[in-house]
Amino acid sequence: MNRRSIHSYTWLPRWSNEGGERAAARAAAHGYGHLVIPLRDPESVDPARIARFCAAEGVVPLTTSALGPDTDISSTDPDVAARGLARHLRALALARDMGAPRMGGILYGAFGKAARAAAPGQFEASAERLARLAQAAAASDILLTLEVVNRYESNLVTTAAEGLRLIEAIGQPNVKLHLDTFHMNIEEEDMLATLESALPHLAYFEIDQNHRGRLSAGAIRFEPLLEWLKGAGYDGLVGVEAFSSAISHPDVAAGVASWRPLFADGDEVAEEGRALLDRCGF
Repeated sequence: MNRRSIHSYTWLPRWSNEGGERAAARAAAHGYGHLVIPLRDPESVDPARIARFCAAEGVVPLTTSALGPDTDISSTDPDVAARGLARHLRALALARDMGAPRMGGILYGAFGKAARAAAPGQFEASAERLARLAQAAAASDILLTLEVVNRYESNLVTTAAEGLRLIEAIGQPNVKLHLDTFHMNIEEEDMLATLESALPHLAYFEIDQNHRGRLSAGAIRFEPLLEWLKGAGYDGLVGVEAFSSAISHPDVAAGVASWRPLFADGDEVAEEGRALLDRCGF
């Protein structure tokens, strides 16, 4: 199986079905077997069409589901949490209908910089609702992958250790971990040690430079991490992600603070990722 994945925002300002068809073709041309499809706006997603063009290009769709303050499943307000769970369940149905075997992202709470630390009870509330979501996902044979992000994008799960604790609290076998080097570079003391501790639950490892631009220019050295994973027998997906203000829609750029034109063509990022993964045996 081709275990390489790339985010559609490498090429697209934001999701559209027409743009997604082009992104799938570009992903396949550069040797990627999976394409990440964000479900920020469910109304813009045509699952039947996505299934068709992904199958035609030989790539597997993967989805993410985002939450905001009014749909935060970690909220202790039952109405807010109910809206969040309903949003995730709708996203899960879209994933199922396009043939996506996974749904990931910041599934556990609202995306964005919080004004304060998580309140008592939020962690437990998130775990309880994610357990229900995982049970629904299992019925469609879908894996959930929880992406660990940094303190500016979540106040609930910002380290691999916190992600593993949440997985234990959820207690469902189809919930795994997603680690991203951009976030790890901010929050983890030792990235190699983090990979070692997370390996039994790791299903998605994403390479993303410290400035979120081209992989070849930045402070993070990916080779030691990828080589360690290869030697340890890691059999999950390896993803590529990057953002540039020259490509991203202003809403997307604002979400990830991508203010600079770090590349002009997503093919540059895709090709650098392909070459890196070739060198490291992925």
